[in-house]
Amino acid sequence: KRRHTMSKEKIAKLAGADEKTPSKAEYFSWINNTNEGSTEKQTLINLDYFAYMKQKYNMRLDIYAWDAGNLDGAECTYETFDSPKIKAQYPNGYGPVVDAARAIGARLGVWGGADGFGDTEESARARIEQMVSLARDYHFALFKFDAVCGPLKPEHDKYFIEMMTRCREYS
Repeated sequence: KRRHTMSKEKIAKLAGADEKTPSKAEYFSWINNTNEGSTEKQTLINLDYFAYMKQKYNMRLDIYAWDAGNLDGAECTYETFDSPKIKAQYPNGYGPVVDAARAIGARLGVWGGADGFGDTEESARARIEQMVSLARDYHFALFKFDAVCGPLKPEHDKYFIEMMTRCREYS
């Protein structure tokens, strides 16, 4: 039996959602795209629509969640901010989209793969930093990880736990 070495306060701080967690209004981009991912242009058009809905009807959107394909994709395709695919889809990086979401009081989220840590300590550290930067630098509010983009290798459990723990410090 595993024993937790963290204090109750730290465990509570890092715990996930439960029945006391407030509900959030979320849009999920799966409606517009699947594993190919969306583009900066498409996302900004969608966010402009939500800005209109907020202005006209006071509709609130808390989270604009990207489907798989905006970072990770099917069949263990794990992208980086510098990969040709992401640079083609988001030529100005994620900043303009984050700013547009922030302007309407929303934050971004992303569906990704639980792994993507590669085969070296260096690649694992790079993956952790990439995801942490989404929370720290871009204020992402939601991370949905599952096996659709690929399974988590058992030897990568420790990296995933570290990554999510560090993301929760910011989100």
